[in-house]
Amino acid sequence: MANSALPPAPPEAPHPAHPVRRRWLVFVAALLVAAALAAAAGERVVGAVSALALRFTGGGHLYWSDGESGWQELPLALLIRRDWGPTDAVIHPRWHAVASGMETAELDVLRPPDPRDVRVVLARVDPSRWRFRVWGRDDWKRDSVATLADEAGLVLAVNGPYFAEDGPLGLVVSDGVIRNRQGTLRAAHFLVDHKGARPRIVNEKKTDVRGVDQGFQGFPSIMSAGHTYGYLRTGGRGFDVREVDRRTAACIQGDGRVVLLATDTWTSGLSLSELATVLGGLGCYDAMAFDGGASTALWLDVPGHRLDVEGLDVVPVILGVEAR
Repeated sequence: MANSALPPAPPEAPHPAHPVRRRWLVFVAALLVAAALAAAAGERVVGAVSALALRFTGGGHLYWSDGESGWQELPLALLIRRDWGPTDAVIHPRWHAVASGMETAELDVLRPPDPRDVRVVLARVDPSRWRFRVWGRDDWKRDSVATLADEAGLVLAVNGPYFAEDGPLGLVVSDGVIRNRQGTLRAAHFLVDHKGARPRIVNEKKTDVRGVDQGFQGFPSIMSAGHTYGYLRTGGRGFDVREVDRRTAACIQGDGRVVLLATDTWTSGLSLSELATVLGGLGCYDAMAFDGGASTALWLDVPGHRLDVEGLDVVPVILGVEAR
């Protein structure tokens, strides 16, 4: 007779983990590991990752225009580039000759989604035709760039070094006389070795200034031999490279011509990272920043041409040019 009892039920298999929950746990674990690695790597990695994230999410794109043609984008590869060669110029302003060996141009720079554009004024000077001078009053009494330039007989001038209430900070050499000693906190130097020499930009703290005819220290160093310093992309030197402000800068192009730059703005401007990109895009080889913010100013007065980027503060020292 057949057994009518039912066979025992098989043991119950364990339920698999919920796939969504498992993916979530893996994601959280990956985030924790990434955070730990970022904390261990330090500020430079965090800054670099943040900068790249901004580029890819639309927060770091730049566009430029010469005011007559449409906006042209500076690609991602240029916004994070460290090395620039002679043929890497991607910003081509409409230069206008205002005198023999002297040209001016204006650029508009736009960073979406901010609808405001930043006006950048440029002056390009051939040192074989114009002599550069660093000038300030004997008592360092401050005044506008235009007034100081007029007193010194200069036809083009920008504001120069950083300063305190009692005068400029760091090295100042004017007409062969060292009027203020070299500081140790600012590596960038704008120097003219002797009367008639071409200017040079030296980015090292203990620069030999013997025999220098004109010069002063600025901040920060931006570019040397076409190489942009890494901290201008990632930060980490005690200042915010993405803070927007009015800027004054100088660079030397591959052919030896000197470009002076000033942002013609009241409340906006460029970050130091953006300034480095613009200077590299202009074909600069060596570059440095001068005092910026309220001090930023540029003045030009030659027959038939006048420019005045008015400063919001008075300054003690200017860099200008005069006819040879």
